[in-house]
Amino acid sequence: MKHLKTVLFLLLMSVQLFGQKEDDIFSKIRRESVANSQVMKTLSYLSDVHGSRLMGTPNYYHAALWAAQRLKQWGIQKTSFQSFDKGHRGWETSHFQVEMIEPTYSPLNAYPLAYTASTAGAKVGEVVYISSLDSIYAMEGQLKGKIVLLGAYYEPVSNVFQPFAQRLSPAVLDQAAQNPDPNDLIIGYHSRRSTPQVFSMQNLIRKRREQFFNFCKAQQVLALLEPSDYPYGILHADGNRAVPAYMRKTDFTPIASFVIANEHFGRLLRLIKLGFNPKLKVNLEAKFYQEPKYNVNLISEIEGSDPVLKNELVIIGAHLDSWHAGTGAVDNASGCATMMEAMRILKAIDAKPKRTIRLALWGGEEQVFAGSAAYVEQHVGDLNNATPQKEQAKISAYFNLDNGAGKIRGIYLMANPAVKPIFEKMLQPFAPDNILTLQNANQTDHELFDFQNIPAFQFIQDPLDYMSAIHHTNADLYEYVPEKDQKSNAELVAYLAYQVAQAEELLPRKKFNSPVPSLQGNAHFQLKGFLNAAQVSLVSDFNNWNMFGTPLAKTKDGWECKLELPAGKYVYKYIVDGDWTADPATPTNQLVRDGKGHAGLTEIWVK
Repeated sequence: MKHLKTVLFLLLMSVQLFGQKEDDIFSKIRRESVANSQVMKTLSYLSDVHGSRLMGTPNYYHAALWAAQRLKQWGIQKTSFQSFDKGHRGWETSHFQVEMIEPTYSPLNAYPLAYTASTAGAKVGEVVYISSLDSIYAMEGQLKGKIVLLGAYYEPVSNVFQPFAQRLSPAVLDQAAQNPDPNDLIIGYHSRRSTPQVFSMQNLIRKRREQFFNFCKAQQVLALLEPSDYPYGILHADGNRAVPAYMRKTDFTPIASFVIANEHFGRLLRLIKLGFNPKLKVNLEAKFYQEPKYNVNLISEIEGSDPVLKNELVIIGAHLDSWHAGTGAVDNASGCATMMEAMRILKAIDAKPKRTIRLALWGGEEQVFAGSAAYVEQHVGDLNNATPQKEQAKISAYFNLDNGAGKIRGIYLMANPAVKPIFEKMLQPFAPDNILTLQNANQTDHELFDFQNIPAFQFIQDPLDYMSAIHHTNADLYEYVPEKDQKSNAELVAYLAYQVAQAEELLPRKKFNSPVPSLQGNAHFQLKGFLNAAQVSLVSDFNNWNMFGTPLAKTKDGWECKLELPAGKYVYKYIVDGDWTADPATPTNQLVRDGKGHAGLTEIWVK
């Protein structure tokens, strides 16, 4: 009898422990994901019904409306829009065709580049080949009515022997965790460029393209064809590089421009070399939109349960917009569906996070972070000098998903080693499948938060076929989003967001090697003139010679910034629109070298 009582007691305890285990947050998240996942249905609506979703178009806006409605149906009532319109325009096409009619008829695999002009009906023209932008000017007077074949043809044979899709091996993940690229670990005040700097850099590059297109219009060129950089007829079709990347309202409209399959580009080029003069028929009907209501971010949140901590935020985000050739399923409806599903799961299991968990679906990421930049400027900090706004001190973390549709395999820690042991503990239920690397990852929305010294992170994901076939191509379709990976990703995001929301303290922020701008700083830098410059930065030994580390603000007679520096001797130089420039206020005979490859420097002492 005593033995039986012992057995019964042990059985009872095991049931109780099992029940406790089943009731923990991870188990609840996993059960809800397995039993009731909506992630693929959400993906289908965003891509099949509302794809593509180019910024500023009805498709984008209707996708945002649908997502907001669906979140409210799930019980997340605190859902709203934030406008980010600053003259951003939309564009879409209703009809296009590119055909070869001589020396033989053949339909050509091509797609218009976004923000390009209509042809005003079908046009026929002879093809001429131009290898580079600069070489066209030698053909002045010879281009009227011509269709320009622009660029370098490459033999894609080497590509086809490489697998289109792959998953990250344990060896690759271990290498990233143990030996990250040291060039990715340089910590400056701004580890990444601010959006105005990105705009300025792109505008400088754009000027050359704009000059090219103005020449083409003056010469009455009919259309432009550029080769895709993917094999097997896949078309890499994003924006026309002649107009501002952020697509603000402009009177400039380039000639009709298409991307053409590399194989068809090669065929036309070979025909020209054989002595034939191919003739093409091109037709493009396109429409521009200038509707402010179409440019919105979607903001939705589960309010925190703690009376004090609910004012602090954990933000998860992805960009809702896409390019136009595919349906934007992988880039980035998959990220949006995952983040929406994470919110649905937390709401469905009645999670009560201490801090508020906020979902942000951004518009205009493909146009250099237009949506997230507007949010950061309004709520977090100025994008020129990082002057803090009210949310800067209240955001514990921002997690971004924009690396394709593959399974999450870890987190880029953005050179913030202090968060590594915290995440190691939080991600234990997913170990050993997730690694943490100090490496940076840029070129998407989280870098704006990182610029403000918010702990902001991008997830490491299995590459699959993202960069080999999908990224900004007509193959960006629902079929290339693995359901198993989507469910797994939603579970991890939901769990991680909840854990960060429950933590005793905000996640630690990076410690910088560069000085922080200060209105009361002890070092005042002034550059007179250069009023036509797009951007000016300060480079020095105190910011690790980071070209974007210390931007200057424009004044009525030049540029300036104030910094709080430790006492000591420093040397510096300016960068004006990408050119390294000595301080003109320093006499030439007083400029110095630092023995590390930097010359033309001004020496200063800070007390």
